[in-house]
Amino acid sequence: MGLKKIQDRFSGDKMISYQEALEIIHANSNLSPTENLPVLLAAKKISSLEIFSKIQVPSFNNSAMDGFAIRSADIELASADNKKKLKIIATIAAGEVSTKSGEGALQIMTGAPVPDGYDAVIPIEEVELDGENVILKRHAKRNENIRFAGEDVAFGQKVLDRGKKITAEDIMLLSAVGVSQISVYKTPSLKIFSTGNEITDNYDAELPEGKIYNSNSPYLVSKALEEGFNVDYGGVIADDKIRFEAAIDKVAPGTIIISTGAVSKGKWDFIPESLKSLGAKIHFHRVNIRPGKPVLFATLPNGNYFFGLPGNPISAAIGFRFFVTPLLRKIQGLGDEKIVFATLKSGFVKKGYFKQLLKSILEIDAQGRLQVTISDGQESFKISPMAQSNAWTILEENKTEFLSGDLLRVVPISLEPVYDLF
Repeated sequence: MGLKKIQDRFSGDKMISYQEALEIIHANSNLSPTENLPVLLAAKKISSLEIFSKIQVPSFNNSAMDGFAIRSADIELASADNKKKLKIIATIAAGEVSTKSGEGALQIMTGAPVPDGYDAVIPIEEVELDGENVILKRHAKRNENIRFAGEDVAFGQKVLDRGKKITAEDIMLLSAVGVSQISVYKTPSLKIFSTGNEITDNYDAELPEGKIYNSNSPYLVSKALEEGFNVDYGGVIADDKIRFEAAIDKVAPGTIIISTGAVSKGKWDFIPESLKSLGAKIHFHRVNIRPGKPVLFATLPNGNYFFGLPGNPISAAIGFRFFVTPLLRKIQGLGDEKIVFATLKSGFVKKGYFKQLLKSILEIDAQGRLQVTISDGQESFKISPMAQSNAWTILEENKTEFLSGDLLRVVPISLEPVYDLF
């Protein structure tokens, strides 16, 4: 369905599908500004330009070993029973260039340029030395132990894609072709708030009756830091419309604001009304998922993005993983996440036609196949099962019964790969 039709269908409280929500997020997101950084500071940043090599790597023919450069024709008949003696006419260290040529051998170090006319290198372990001569006990194949110019990277070869998360391996390649500066998308900045009269950040004090320790903001701040984003915690805002609006109004432009709580239908769920007072455009409020149905996405007049996530801990985690994360990927020029499928180990019955996101354990069986087990304790207030899980299993809206052996979509809880599988 096109975005205009989605927006035409949506009016205030109308619930939409998750796919419609994603299309709205993508349509209302803009690429982050770019900046130039030294390559050494670019790890985990997202490249904003393609980069092509201006040189070839290696830039010259060079020796793959310590040994002796020879002309293969000179030792064509050499063998253990017919040893060939050649005079050592020069020694070439790495970084040096020799113009010596003619019949004879050049003692050469790994990485040193192989002069024109020499077409093989015999390793030092396979020869005998006799004063100023080297004794060779076998013939050589042409081009043996020579690394050729451009064999790794050719002139004009692409060495980095746009929209690539830069790794240490990329930095090695970029450095090898002489790139010292790189254009990347600026790291997104997030501002995190919690709302609720019952929430406290005073972890060192005994809990007063009726209060709960704040777990949502520590999770969201930690998750943002874990993924390399800039993040600032704005604290707990009591259920007070005026204080909330003042706090949101002070957030600097260019920020993604995330709050938890006060987006449902209760008496104290004031955030939708506050956003309207601030002149925000609410793009959606309520998505056909469980948990996390009341999730809200809006943009403020200064261009800031706003996500209102439900207050239950698992709903807040799902809000970040399935709504904030797609925006973060989009504004950094990243594509959609790759779809991973796993075989369901035990059947599951869903209680309605909605997309359900389930805490799960993803593992590899003895045959190397991905299998997923849906964790116990799926209630949205239960944190401990999520701490023991490593993935979300996605159950689509259009069916309710899922059988053992079904192939289902899964995503890791972390944005990084699930390293503990391997």
